Amino acid sequence: MELIEIYNSLRRHAVAFVAIVAVAAGVAAGLKISSKSAPTGAATVQILVDSPASALATLIQEPAQLASRAAVFSQVMASQGVLQQIGAIAGVPPSQITAQGPYSGSGQTLNVVAPSAARSNQLISEQTSYRLTFVPQLNEPIVTTTVQAPNTSDAARVANAVFPGVQNYVKSLQLQARTSASQRVTLRQLGPPQVATVNAGSGTAVAAGGALGVLILGTLMILLFDGQRRRRRELVELDRELVATDVNGIEPGGQAQAIAGAGPSQSRR
Repeated sequence: MELIEIYNSLRRHAVAFVAIVAVAAGVAAGLKISSKSAPTGAATVQILVDSPASALATLIQEPAQLASRAAVFSQVMASQGVLQQIGAIAGVPPSQITAQGPYSGSGQTLNVVAPSAARSNQLISEQTSYRLTFVPQLNEPIVTTTVQAPNTSDAARVANAVFPGVQNYVKSLQLQARTSASQRVTLRQLGPPQVATVNAGSGTAVAAGGALGVLILGTLMILLFDGQRRRRRELVELDRELVATDVNGIEPGGQAQAIAGAGPSQSRR
């Protein structure tokens, strides 16, 4: 019964319902278009901050110092100089690349709350096509780099350029400082980048959710408006019936009471 009433209400307001459907379709299209700019490809590559003699291959060297140095490198990797090197190797304009790293302490993870200035830069960087994140592993001389790009092939291409780009930048600093070969930091890539697809179908889900929300909200507004309108109409009809009863109608026994109330003088006449 309620379904029939809902159907009749929507049928009475067909024009408004069609307009709501059109608005829902527009919202879905807008969300779908905006979601296309979000990265859909991801790649991860790990870089080992090591010494020329490889601290991991010998028991003489202590890797703890390299772990603290990896935290410093994660900050340096997010600099503009390194991004320019990565962009040149990957064939991507530096203006399309943005990066972020930890903002406090060593071994910080991605859930660290960034300062307001850093967070504002993150919001601006969300408009770029390529996003790089550098995170040092806790108590390990390893920096994990995550690349987000419009597709998996672009993500893999930029990820493959991270290690040589960082290495070129570090080598240029070592040459400028004339650092001896035995004291130079050595970077090593731990295997090829791992590529995956992210946000697959999320644009469709967001668009469908937005359209459904608009459709449900609009339908509820139509039903609420129609229900209030019908109640007002019923109240008006009820008032008319009461007025008509008071003017023209006499309740049972009302005529006898009227005669009795006339009094003896009226009876004699």
